[in-house]
Amino acid sequence: MKKVILNLTIYCFLSLLLLELSSFILIKLNYLPNGITPRVTMIPHKDFGFWHHKNRSFRLASECWNSKVTYNNHGMRQTNNVEYKKNNKKRIAIIGDSMSENLEVSDGKDFGSLVQKKLDNFEILNFSVRSTGLGDHIELYNKLIKKFEVDYIFLFVSDNDFEDNYYLSSRPSQNKYKIENNKVIKLPIDEVFFENQTKIINKLKKENLVFIKEYFRTFILYSHFKGYLMYNIHKRKNQVKSQRVRDPFFEYTEKSIVYKFLVAKFLENLTNNEKLIVFTNPRPKIISQEDFPEKKNIKMMAQIWGDKYIIDPTDKAINFLKDDNNYKHPYLSFDCDGHFSEYGASFMSDFVVESFLKL
Repeated sequence: MKKVILNLTIYCFLSLLLLELSSFILIKLNYLPNGITPRVTMIPHKDFGFWHHKNRSFRLASECWNSKVTYNNHGMRQTNNVEYKKNNKKRIAIIGDSMSENLEVSDGKDFGSLVQKKLDNFEILNFSVRSTGLGDHIELYNKLIKKFEVDYIFLFVSDNDFEDNYYLSSRPSQNKYKIENNKVIKLPIDEVFFENQTKIINKLKKENLVFIKEYFRTFILYSHFKGYLMYNIHKRKNQVKSQRVRDPFFEYTEKSIVYKFLVAKFLENLTNNEKLIVFTNPRPKIISQEDFPEKKNIKMMAQIWGDKYIIDPTDKAINFLKDDNNYKHPYLSFDCDGHFSEYGASFMSDFVVESFLKL
């Protein structure tokens, strides 16, 4: 029996060693990204959908970008720690999704860092978190952001925010809303999902085994293979989904009503006299010459927010790219990814800072 256990142990060790060596070679040959997938940065949060690890840095990568990303003592995407009580500088809170979190670009060159460098008389706090919408940002503001005594809020909205918190969303951790009896109601959270997140195995995977995930190349191989597999499964499922999920204009009026309700709710919750500025994100489909349905979402959202709050960089982005002889795919993003590249982060930070200083 001892011999069997010993042989099994040796076999497992050699197998892991072979996998680690194979992964190392694949990375060196550029067949495998040299970093883990961005999913590892997210932790499902019962209040505001997702949040981040605290006091952690990650090496992330995809087939067309790699980055080093840091989260501070409160889980914000920035390198410096902050306290609840502000210092002698006025504070600006950045709220948004994956566009303003900008995981695809390393610390110091990402969108939030560039805004901080260009507005050094202010303290920038980046509360952006991927896979969240306005319904989640309301909870994030009420249960976290308010504690930091911010003076300004820069809210960044993407075309998918229009339906992120609509009840058809497939993400179990998000806050969801729907219309019942001519009223917008908030649906109960998925208690079963969050109960599963508290199980020891899930807490170990998401919080305590991060070191293994980050430093073992075998996990890099596993995470990217799993990501590729899940993407193709999701893509295949989408091909057979019902019209109500596939059609971007399905229940469009209802989605508009829910989003308008969320805008009003967000504004009602601003109790600290913060100045709010709302920017739309110039994603590739928004600034493209082609007529994508996402453009309709942005126009509707801008109309709901109104001229008092909204600032749309679309035209400025198009003119910038044309002047730079670069009005073509991937525009301000990557070949394989629609988020801001360093080029895009530089443009957007310039636009935001210039717009703010003109007010």
